[in-house]
Amino acid sequence: MKAIITALDRLEKWGILICFSFSLAALSLSIITRYLFRPLTWPDELTTYLFMFMTFLGASASVKDGMELKVDALYGMLPRQRFQLDLLLHIVRLGVCITFVYSGWKFVLIESDMETVTPILLIPMSIIAAMLPFFGLIMGIRSADCLWQVIREHRQKGL
Repeated sequence: MKAIITALDRLEKWGILICFSFSLAALSLSIITRYLFRPLTWPDELTTYLFMFMTFLGASASVKDGMELKVDALYGMLPRQRFQLDLLLHIVRLGVCITFVYSGWKFVLIESDMETVTPILLIPMSIIAAMLPFFGLIMGIRSADCLWQVIREHRQKGL
């Protein structure tokens, strides 16, 4: 499991960096051509898909450090139930990840059958739709690891 988590850390770090770099370059090209030459449309579409992928990777990376969005008010109201709230958070997230993988894969199959493509870059929509099950998978791995960490820490404390 440690090797998978290490690979996932690298994928998130480098994936975000590469997506951001290409987005910056594409948007810069779009702005330059808009004012100096004939405007290009493909950089805007490319940037949209890169931003989506970067967002999914960032969401997965935020779980690793506990930086995901959550309602801290419950932790403040129920400080003694922190372990149970953490368990609930990770189990619900795992359920959402399973839904993303299952429904996302069904969506990929539908898009593949319809053979639709993006309007400008002509990328098969099934590739874009594949971000959903991929995101569900990496988030699920990250969530399972966090759930295991919470359980292990709870056992070490002897509570």
